[in-house]
Amino acid sequence: MKAQSLAKPGDTVWLRGGTYKATEAQIARRYRAWVYVNLFTKSGTEAAPITYAAYRDEKPVFDFSDVRPADIRINAFQVTGSWLRFKGFEVVGVQVNFKRHGQSCNIENRGSHNLFERLSLHDGQAIGIYALDGSHNLFLNCDAYRNHDYTSEDGKGGNVDGFGCHPAKGAIDNVFRGCRAWFNSDDGYDCISAHESVVFENCWAMYNGYSADFKALGDGNGFKAGGYGAATGDWLPDKA
Repeated sequence: MKAQSLAKPGDTVWLRGGTYKATEAQIARRYRAWVYVNLFTKSGTEAAPITYAAYRDEKPVFDFSDVRPADIRINAFQVTGSWLRFKGFEVVGVQVNFKRHGQSCNIENRGSHNLFERLSLHDGQAIGIYALDGSHNLFLNCDAYRNHDYTSEDGKGGNVDGFGCHPAKGAIDNVFRGCRAWFNSDDGYDCISAHESVVFENCWAMYNGYSADFKALGDGNGFKAGGYGAATGDWLPDKA
């Protein structure tokens, strides 16, 4: 996103309504098994965050259905900067273009002190929001729905969760509040292999593990937590 190169702490980037069709020419980075279409690397500050928000009541929609590089995972928005605010837009059509095990992402967060508010991630093949390394992030009133990987692993959709949060040790105080997940082909909220606690407040999960026509697909847990491939330890998070 070109606006990021011009934004500085305290700025608000207003996103006008309409559909923004991404193309493969806009891919910002290729690294190992991934392509990253938009990179948010620039940080705000505690006193002056950088905000990317829908203008008034307008509805910006970012459509990635034409981004189809062969045999590689697609990440529509990767956020590594901190003290950022993302508000009021939609992400649709993120693709999967390989047959083996893996996943694509609508939004991946690795920054800290970020706010993701009133975002809708839907009608694609990718995980809605995928949160990993950062701390003190709030995911507020976000929706993830009708995301189904029908391409890899015979189309069972086993990796496409509405929200995935898998914090590394030390990545603390990540909160999902008022979020909703439905008709995602795997789980609503997935926290396997989380090394720190994750807080869910007033979040909903409905009909995950099913397609919109109620065909059974992936695991279908509303909220999933546990080890899965990680060595067991002698500690548990102090809140859930």
